[in-house]
Amino acid sequence: MKKHRDGTSKTIVQLAAVVGVGLTLWLWFGIFGAHATPSTLYVLDVGQGDSQLVVLASENGRSAIKILIDGGRDKSVLAALDTALGNANNKYLDLVILTHTDLDHLGGLIEVARRYDIGMFISNGRTAVSEAYNALQKVLTERDIHTLVLLEGDTIRYSGNRITVLSPDRALLGNKEVNESGIVVMLTANQQAGGVKVLFTADIGFPAEQALLTKKYDLAADILKVGHHGSKYSSGENFVAAVRPLVAVIGVGKNSYGHPTPRVLQTLELAGSRVYRTDESSTIKIPLSIEAGTSVQTPTTPAGTLAAVASIMTGGYKNTGITTVSLRHAREETNKFSLVPHEECSFHSGSNPKHSPVIINEVAWMGSLSGATHEWIELRNLSPVSVNMSGWQILNENERLRITFPQQSVFNQPYMVLARSAAQSALGFDATLTFAGALRNSNEGLRLYDSECNLIDEVPVSAKWPAGNNTSKQTMERTTNLSWVTSQGAGGTPNKANTGR
Repeated sequence: MKKHRDGTSKTIVQLAAVVGVGLTLWLWFGIFGAHATPSTLYVLDVGQGDSQLVVLASENGRSAIKILIDGGRDKSVLAALDTALGNANNKYLDLVILTHTDLDHLGGLIEVARRYDIGMFISNGRTAVSEAYNALQKVLTERDIHTLVLLEGDTIRYSGNRITVLSPDRALLGNKEVNESGIVVMLTANQQAGGVKVLFTADIGFPAEQALLTKKYDLAADILKVGHHGSKYSSGENFVAAVRPLVAVIGVGKNSYGHPTPRVLQTLELAGSRVYRTDESSTIKIPLSIEAGTSVQTPTTPAGTLAAVASIMTGGYKNTGITTVSLRHAREETNKFSLVPHEECSFHSGSNPKHSPVIINEVAWMGSLSGATHEWIELRNLSPVSVNMSGWQILNENERLRITFPQQSVFNQPYMVLARSAAQSALGFDATLTFAGALRNSNEGLRLYDSECNLIDEVPVSAKWPAGNNTSKQTMERTTNLSWVTSQGAGGTPNKANTGR
């Protein structure tokens, strides 16, 4: 039992026996004379960094449980906490969770630990070699703050609320990239009333996201704390499709990284999510009840390159540095889900090609007269209608060439040309997609897969390409019976009907 400095409150933390593969941590808390507080999530505005405050309502009029996840880069978290809690800020936090040791998550916790009484400090146990990490460890020791390491499988329970640690496992904990070892938790609040689910993803990127998908976790959540501030290395389409959040929140400030990236914003929009960012909305307050609602005023969205996402910036109002978001309004006004999840295909998966509705129509595997690296691949749409190719893939035999079609890739013309970046000048027009990697002149093949890895078309692997001339730079063209011939002229017929028909 730990007594607060003011002597008016106490926290009892009991570690139960091992449940499943992890620990279940039960919390009971009470402050005499305190007023009841509804369960609420605050995404704190701490500039370019991450910090979230979870307030969980307690029963019988007792004080709420307060859980701080990360603290941003510096002491700006202190002002953010004051803004969020107002008069309810008694300088006590039941739990503080450090997801990983990056400065923009760890730095602010140094001042928090100095100025707040803390019931328990939780981390993944991974250490760091930095002045900030050493300073945090020093203050935790000096103030005799209890610490606990939690990993995948551990659970925190309080009343009708549950926080489940989904990651990291031991493998990710040892990943050379510290971001992949970040603590990922799923909060289920107000379980008796149907529950609101919040997924906190620290700074994890594609490897940790894929690990969660592979383990078949139920990742569906009402609210997603977007990973790594919207970095291009996170928030993969399959991952966001599995979460399918009503509301997505991004902790971000002025930065040179391009956070959040247009691709992530588009992915969230296609998933039907309403997106809120701390650089535009300041601290974001979300009552953790689907039924909670209030009058809605759309926050102002700055003009410029991000104006395209203004359509999803609804369902909230801004007041005294806080934007309040209603989950009920978000559910009622949800956008259409049009994100196309896709599997990562393997060239060697066994199946027979459909040769429809798209075929590989021409291949400049030898480059062009202007350069041996000016390679390109032409597709032909055999269908009388447009084909949504989001998530489709083209692979070569050794899978070093992998072209994945982005979301909203609609094939609505007879031909589509994909080219190496260097080939643009040789084509004389902009290719639909550019790719990295090279086509080999021998022992090579190509396969075209749809988003579910059904084989659509192929150039079978052989010792030499079926057609084309490396010396004269004549391309390999498809005939009406799907056989291959050498083009009549050098350079072939990109974006035009083949000469060998």
